[in-house]
Amino acid sequence: MNVQVKYHCLLTEFLSVAQLYINDTVLLTLKDYYEHHINSKRKLSQIKDLKALIKVLEKRDILNINNIEPLLYISNNFLHELHILNSIKDYQLFLENTQCSKFCDMYQDDNEPEHKESLKEVDIQSESTESEWRSALQSSTSTSTLYSHPEQDTLLQQKVLSQICERIGRSWRDTARYLGIPEYQIEIIQHKYPSDMREQSYQALNLCISKYSTDNWKLSLIHALEKARRRDLKELVEKLVLK
Repeated sequence: MNVQVKYHCLLTEFLSVAQLYINDTVLLTLKDYYEHHINSKRKLSQIKDLKALIKVLEKRDILNINNIEPLLYISNNFLHELHILNSIKDYQLFLENTQCSKFCDMYQDDNEPEHKESLKEVDIQSESTESEWRSALQSSTSTSTLYSHPEQDTLLQQKVLSQICERIGRSWRDTARYLGIPEYQIEIIQHKYPSDMREQSYQALNLCISKYSTDNWKLSLIHALEKARRRDLKELVEKLVLK
């Protein structure tokens, strides 16, 4: 079963159960919660049930095959159905395994056309981005440009995090969500460091990228920054990674 099919199966199962729990009061609470993401009073007024809310979240790319955090948030706070939570966790594990296989295959040899195709798969689409990555690949006879020793990679992570956290501001929340950090963890970090946004962003992003292997964190972070509409930071990370 591919990711797209498994995602739609999960969504169908989720809606069939969740609609029994989401009354008008809960729906209003959810609309308030996602108001800043939807960013349209007209769209919010058109949401009359959970299915409509899910469709809008998908159109806004808040919910997609790579980020099912809204399903987890709704399940944890309003459903408390164990089998739905298990289905969500099963999907997340399936997705992690699928992404791991994809990224491992990406660099299995030094065939340049295969690298170019793999980069397209992770949505590095702008001309400038493709040019930088192609240049890095062409200038190396192996994958050493993109892989480093663990100690070097740790230093690079800290350098990247330091520079991002100085600039990212409130965008750290969306970036963290696109990296797959659960909503409850974002709230915990906010409460733990209520007046220090730089520390909030550092703790969240460090938590996110620490779970990825050597090269996966670079691609995942670049992708998340682009989806969070922080192209300036995306380009900064690319420059730091490709030095």
